[in-house]
Amino acid sequence: EFAEGNIAGVFGDAYAIIDTYSRRVRLPMEPYLLVSRVTRLDAQKGDFRPSSITTEYDIPHNWWYSTDGQIPWAVAVEAGQCDLLLISYLGIDFECKGDRVYRLLDCTLIFLEDAPREGETLRYDIKISSFARTGDTLLFFFSYDCFVKDRLVLQMRDGCAGFFSDAELKAGKGIVLTEEEIEEKQKIKKKRFDPLLTCNKSSFERKDLLELVRCNNAGCFGPAYLPQGNNPSLRFTSEPMLMLDRIVSVDPGGGAWGLGLIVAQKDLAPDHWYFPCHFKDDQVLAGSLMAEGCGQLLRFYMLFLGLQSCTRNARFQPVPRLPNKVRCRGQVTPKDSRLTYRMEIREIGASPGPYAVADVDILSADKIVVDFKNLAVAMSEQDTAGSILKKPVQGAAPQEPASDSRPALFEKFHLEEFATGSIANCFGPDFAIYENRQPPRTPNGDLQLISRVLEVTGKRLDFKNRAGVVSEYDVPQDAWFYRENSHPAVMPYSILMEISLQPCGFISAYMGTTLSAPDIDFCFRNLDGEGTILMPIDLRGKTITNRSELLSTVKTGNTIVQRFQFELSHQGLPFYRGSAAFGYFLPSALANQIGLDGGIDNQPLHTKEYLSGPSMVRIDLKAAETGEQLYKAREGKPYDRLAGPQLDFLDGVRIVEQGGKFEQGYVYAEKRIDPADWFYPCHFYQDPVMPGSLGLESILQAMRVFALQQDLGARFRSPYFTQRVNQRVIWKYRGQLVPNDQLMSIEIHVKKVEHTAERVSVEADASLWKNEIRIYEITDAAICLEEAADTDSGSAKHRTRPLLV
Repeated sequence: EFAEGNIAGVFGDAYAIIDTYSRRVRLPMEPYLLVSRVTRLDAQKGDFRPSSITTEYDIPHNWWYSTDGQIPWAVAVEAGQCDLLLISYLGIDFECKGDRVYRLLDCTLIFLEDAPREGETLRYDIKISSFARTGDTLLFFFSYDCFVKDRLVLQMRDGCAGFFSDAELKAGKGIVLTEEEIEEKQKIKKKRFDPLLTCNKSSFERKDLLELVRCNNAGCFGPAYLPQGNNPSLRFTSEPMLMLDRIVSVDPGGGAWGLGLIVAQKDLAPDHWYFPCHFKDDQVLAGSLMAEGCGQLLRFYMLFLGLQSCTRNARFQPVPRLPNKVRCRGQVTPKDSRLTYRMEIREIGASPGPYAVADVDILSADKIVVDFKNLAVAMSEQDTAGSILKKPVQGAAPQEPASDSRPALFEKFHLEEFATGSIANCFGPDFAIYENRQPPRTPNGDLQLISRVLEVTGKRLDFKNRAGVVSEYDVPQDAWFYRENSHPAVMPYSILMEISLQPCGFISAYMGTTLSAPDIDFCFRNLDGEGTILMPIDLRGKTITNRSELLSTVKTGNTIVQRFQFELSHQGLPFYRGSAAFGYFLPSALANQIGLDGGIDNQPLHTKEYLSGPSMVRIDLKAAETGEQLYKAREGKPYDRLAGPQLDFLDGVRIVEQGGKFEQGYVYAEKRIDPADWFYPCHFYQDPVMPGSLGLESILQAMRVFALQQDLGARFRSPYFTQRVNQRVIWKYRGQLVPNDQLMSIEIHVKKVEHTAERVSVEADASLWKNEIRIYEITDAAICLEEAADTDSGSAKHRTRPLLV
């Protein structure tokens, strides 16, 4: 009704006058109406102040725009279209009276994850932050966050839109480069990239592009591109979403950067589907569809270069966390007959898989109506197989070498000073103020998992720009966490987390985060994060490279919150990747935390919601008989057991076989806090707290007890516990366990137990309590049982999935 009918039928009779105007703000009509419902509205009619709206869009299965189960980026972006409904509710049309129409001017798009998929529901939190008037023109500034469940997948920032008269729109000159922009472009140093496959054509018609739609690369580019059975999901686009009709020219050495200049065209007609639906009585081509054409053109060029030959099972995905900036300075209407795309490639890279970054100008007639900066597309592997380009980009930033021989900026001495000594001896005289005080530190002893720091980027106290660190950890062949684990080649998940997160603390300290409040003694704590194991790998005796980046810093009162992303690799192969948020807090704030539920006492042992019934099994892990069964190896099954003392965090477990929220199994576990526990002196010096990673490890231990009690590995001759690959584990911490606490308890709701030919997997959601207050929440925790073969010098040779060594 809002898109096609009367506004009074939606907002009420107070808006009825607007329906008498020739034009008003509307949502697009089908098939480009991408809103299922509005769930929240915080705005007042006639009150042009900050306001917000929350909407949802249910992505249909097998829909007209989908490609192999994934939606186009244009749909993900456009589904946040209810800034239109919000500005309408505020009453903009009472002023415009049909004489002025909505047009987008600017926005920055940031993907944080892969593009959404069919069957998911997108939730958009849309906010208008401010307004500005220039003569009779009203501008408003807005943003949105797009979620799938609780996962933030897309952000739109710096949105600016306005209301313009027909005369103003007609008089627009489009985007005109300044002299400074022209001069900067002329200074760019040329690079070079030689295509990996040979195509004898430099122009292509629509029939050629339709071959790409049908996944027939050879039909477009020639026999050198014949498929080899790889990349079944590396799809170009669906035919209705094809926003290109021809490639006029391809020059792999052209453009300002020397990496490619591609010119393409799209023929327009008034009856094409995208004009009549957007908008009623004010037809204009959606900016998201023009941006979609840019993305398709970059995918075309990546296929033309043959980058797919470096991948096995890839899919086109956005490059995460790279801001894509869009400027719109002209409209495209049914009177226009053609769009021209002019794309210049800025960068071609290899890690973690092939990717390309480009700038695009979109022209209507001879006027640039849209420009797109930092458009980025990646060929992202869907399985554990990595991908590395075989040919370097001449003049581009060097990729990580197989073994890094650079001299270290910070050695063991510096890191030990950071952990337990004088921080000034690590970071310099700026930090002398912390002598004889309790500053934030890095872990020490058995939990110090950085060997050296090779590279630091970022200027101290400059938090407007990103900063980063490249560090290494030399994994001992006989590390304690391998000796203590139930299998000598499997690194515990908590150790992977610590190796990933500790460099975040290093770069945070190096940047001088706390120097902005030199009189305050802060505590440094992990707030939340997520991580995904990309491939199985035996890391004993190997060197792990960590690349961590500080993305943002926000200070509110005496609290500082920072967000990071990280990647672990060995000899250039990434094997673990994720992101995290950390905060600096006053000790008093940590002492008074109320957890995840506002301080409510909802300890599972008290509520007994899932702990009743005759099917409950109690297991005392400290009883001699139980210990014999669960901690010691059985004949012929040396790995089908729990881990050793330093990885043992539980006293007792209760299991309800078909219990829990999902009726797949319920586990309650607990541990009496012991001030003498080994990890307190290690984490941190003078500020003892149980690492959140070990809290997660405790949850995984309880899941292993469940697996052993259920005998899930019965069909394997010699089962062993390992990590689940491509499983995104999410953690959230809102409290701490310190030596004077009494009880740690855990609740686990098993979501599914999956049996395949190679493994048995257990996936669960879990929470952890400090005394009566819930402080941790873990989503999609997982363990696997697989078959272990005979050992050779203590390392397992897997029949079904070899460890990379």
